Formats: sequence, C-alpha cells, structure tokens
Amino acid sequence: MKHNNIARFTAFAAAAALAVTGAAYLPQMKADAAGLSGLDARGITSQMTVGWNLGNTLDAHSASISDPAKSAMCWGNPEPTKELFETVKAGGFNTVRIPTTWYPHIEYNDAEQRWDVDDEWMDYVKMTVDYAYELDMFIILNVHHENWVNVGEFTDATYADAAAKLEGIWTEVAEVFADYDQHLIFEGMNEPRQTGLGGSVEWGAGDDNSRRYINNLNAVFVNTIRNQGSSANAERLLMLPGYCATSDVNAIRAIEIPANGGNVALSVHAYAPYFFTMDTSDKANHTVPGSSGWGEDYEYHLNNLFSNLKSVSDEKGAPIIIGEFSASDFDNTDSRIAWAKSYLGNAKNAGIPCVLWDNNISADGTGEAHGYVYRLTNTWYPNSAPVVEAMMSVYGITPTLPEYKEYVPPTFSWDTLPVGDNWIEVYKDTEGTALVAWDNVCENEIGKYMNENYELMLVYESTSDPYLVMQDVDDEGWHQVYSGSTPKDFMLKFTYEDIQETLNNIGKSFEDMDNFFISASNKKMTLHALYAVPLNEDTTADTSGDQFPMGDANTDKTLSVLDVIKLQKYLLGQEGLLPMQTYYADVIDDDVVNAYDLAALKRMVVNAK
Repeated sequence: MKHNNIARFTAFAAAAALAVTGAAYLPQMKADAAGLSGLDARGITSQMTVGWNLGNTLDAHSASISDPAKSAMCWGNPEPTKELFETVKAGGFNTVRIPTTWYPHIEYNDAEQRWDVDDEWMDYVKMTVDYAYELDMFIILNVHHENWVNVGEFTDATYADAAAKLEGIWTEVAEVFADYDQHLIFEGMNEPRQTGLGGSVEWGAGDDNSRRYINNLNAVFVNTIRNQGSSANAERLLMLPGYCATSDVNAIRAIEIPANGGNVALSVHAYAPYFFTMDTSDKANHTVPGSSGWGEDYEYHLNNLFSNLKSVSDEKGAPIIIGEFSASDFDNTDSRIAWAKSYLGNAKNAGIPCVLWDNNISADGTGEAHGYVYRLTNTWYPNSAPVVEAMMSVYGITPTLPEYKEYVPPTFSWDTLPVGDNWIEVYKDTEGTALVAWDNVCENEIGKYMNENYELMLVYESTSDPYLVMQDVDDEGWHQVYSGSTPKDFMLKFTYEDIQETLNNIGKSFEDMDNFFISASNKKMTLHALYAVPLNEDTTADTSGDQFPMGDANTDKTLSVLDVIKLQKYLLGQEGLLPMQTYYADVIDDDVVNAYDLAALKRMVVNAK
C-alpha cells in the first residue's frame, strides 16, 4: 500500500460522508467470525462443502480504471454486497472464492524498491472479504487475471517481474489479514500459463520449463506468507496451482510443495466433461447421460477424473481443492441436474471440495453462461436453482433459494430528463438505438467536446454502465473511457478528468486518437442521446449561432460558428484546403490553438488583427 496517512484520513472522511450510500472503502473493524485454529490442511478442507465464486467482479479489470467500485462493475456486474453473500450462504454454500485482479491497482515504490497496492483497492478487497468472514464462511482470496503472470512466453525477465509483483502483493495481503483465522485461505495464482504459443500450449499440461517456472513462483508466494510473522499466517491454508491449474494428473504431480509449505492444498480447475459443460463445437453433447462426439462416456470421464485426483492427492500428501467448476446453461436443466449429482458425488467420495464458477450470465447460447445468482435482486436463475438443489442434496443440505425476480428498471421518459437549454446534441435517437452486449455506435463528433470546456452526458437504458471508446490513429488500439460518476435518471456523466485518466493509463495523448464510439458493456443497452454540456459562458457562446467579428489587413469580416468548425477541421488536417484558407492562415497561428477547444479558437478569432 502507499502507506500514506493523509490518504487514510481522506478516505475516512469520504467514508463518513458516504456512509448512507454504503460506498465507503475503508476496512471495517476486525471481523467477529468464530475462531478456527490448529487444523491441518485436510482438517480445513474436510469442513468445506460446496463453494461459490464471485466471478467477473473483483477480477474484472481494465488498465484504464483504478477506482474500486468502477473496477468491480466494469464487466457489467453490480458491486458485491453483504446481502449477496447472505443469499449465497442461505443457498447452502459454506465457501466463497473471491477472484481478485491486482495489476491496475499496484505501483512501484522507488524509495522502498517494491510494488505497493493502492490503499483504496486493498480496503475494497478487505470489505468484500469481511462480508463472508462475518458469516463464518470459508474464503479463498487469490491473484487472478494478471498480465504479469500470464505472459506470452516464460523467460528470466518475465520471472523477475512476476516474482517482484507477487511478493509485493502478498506481503501486503498477509499484513492486512494477519489475524484472520483459518476460515481465510490464500491462493497464490490463477491458471498461470504462457499465452503466446498457441492454444494447445496455453491450455496444455506444461513442460519441464513452464512447470519449474510456476513452482518457483509458488515458492515465492509460500515464503512471503510464512515469513510475515503472525501465528495465523503460519497455519493458514495456501493453495498452489500447477500449469494453468489443469486437472491433468502429471501436471498436478509436478507441483512442488516447499519445505516450509505447512498447510498446503493443490489448486485445480475442472469444467468436466468439457464437451458437456462448455464446448459448442460439433463434438459437443449437452445431454447426460451421454458421451462426446469423440465417443467418451461422461460418467466414465467423471469417475476416472476423481479417481486420478484422489490418487495424486494421496501421493502428494496434500488435499486438492477444485477452485472452479460449472456447466454452462444450454437450456438443458435436467441434464445439468444429473451432471451435478454425478460430479459432486464423485468429489465427495474423493474428499475434494469444489467451488462453483458464477459469472452472472444466464443462458445465451455460449459456453460461458455460468449464471446461478441473479445479482440485481439476489434471487436464483430459474434454470440454475434446480441444479443448486441437486448439488446440495449430495451433502444433505436443504438450501433456501428465493424464486427468480426480474429487476424492473424505472420507466424511461424524455419528459423527466433534466436536459439543459445550452446542451449540445452530439447524438440523438428519440426512439432509442438498441445495442447488444459490447455493441457500439461510431460518432466522431464526440471528439470535438473531449476537452476541459465540456462534460459529456450520456442518456441510455441498461443495467450495466456503458463507456466511451477512443480508437488510435491507424487502428492501433481501442481504449475505454469509464465514467467516474454514478448514473442518475438514465444519465451518466463523463468528465475531462475521466478522459485524461484513460490517456494517462495508456501513455498516449489525445492527438493519438482518431475514431470515437459509444459502447454498451456486457449487458444490452438502449442508447438515446449524448450531449456536450458547456462548462463556461465562452463555450456556450460557441453554439449560439452568433457572428464573431474579425478582420485582417485587407478586409473586415465576421466568422460564423460553422466557419469556426470548418477552420478547426482545416487546422487539424481533417479536410482539404478550404476556399478561405489563405484568409484563415493570415489570422490564426495554429501552434497556439488547442485542436478541439472551440472556445479558445473563438477567442483567437475575435482578437485576430
């Protein structure tokens, strides 16, 4: 963390001011969970039944976003709440995994020569952990989608970078949670792998070099936690993955447990059988009982999988935790029920706790529809509630699953929108433009107003905040601009600071940008309008249609708003030479004109002699 007392005081003041909204990020007082201590690794895992993943939330990420709440919501999910965890526990789950991505929230401390975690992000993570800890649930906290763990190819240079960041993050996590009991579990990495050598390598079983690389990072993780000094961290359960957390027995067998490992579990992911749970190729078969297009019987596959996992667990002397499992919703509820009973029946017999992946996406025809809890109302998706009941029946648990209740948004009406008289209409569709998830509308007029003289006000309907997109010149990249504001009355504000934050995070300037878009995020959206809101009188005058006096040595003329815009385009080279170019060139020094600042341009024109 930044270890900045002023920042801490500021955060405390903000927390007091925002207490009624629940938006504060400061850590709460020490959670009062029932103490759990003195157990060995198998003693801990034997108390874990079925777990649940807070997917696509704290692991959601964008290099452009540092604000904790915006980061947690940037993939379209609402912020985590205490009520959500209460819903999960009532559903029969006694374990939650909180996937967490750290890279947008760390910075290098030159003075201390280490990587520090941003205070607000650590506070936000702690707040989320405490929701479950106070319910006496087991919590798995990890390092998830990290661009320094999953790299194109493992090298000495990438290892040095990863080891430094891994040590920096876990040093601070170990300090913050130093006194939390054995309910809290740390998982060193999520699916560490090489991403640039093709899919068969990325999602394979690894080779000697890649396995050694990951074992060395696992050792850094273990040493960091065990050396922290607290008695709780000395006995904390630590989860170690093999290459890409594969369920391949040889890759799991290759995981090395450090001599000072202590309580260690092996981390495995198993969306099995894959051709039932996620595949959408012509070899897929989403029916149980059944077999894949390659002829592999699903029941045999699951029996064999868990038999092999138990064998390697016994060999290694360490329990296995399946940190992710699920079957995508293909509108095949009866088959998912049969699969759930078989999967968890095998897991229970093998003594392997399993944690359900939930990304809050309902049946959409893809292999990524792992929605169980509908988070907008804390109810259960109709196709998934019977599957959860089947899971709990394996453990003799009777879950409480509130019937699915659709979120009903307020009714949109143009009559109630507080649109100002001086707002500039950049885009408008009175009936609304329907966009599916991740769809967008190109509107290059936006670029004219991305300066300090305007705020941009987006009018839309969606359960997920949209964003603006800037595209590099020559199509080199797409860069999302996320709002730092809270939506209100179907409106979301984008400020000049939001734009600058994106540019600063990607190390580019506005002049590098070419095309501009309005984009939905991971939920459908109805786009109604985008307005540029002037922030000063001079800016307002630019849109009024008045004539601005100007002249040169030869003649007196006036310059209309249209001419100002044309001149702006000329100076930017966006149009060819205009008929009045010689006149304009005589009176404007384009080196002192902000390319998209019409107010400054007007002042230059008015004062030109």
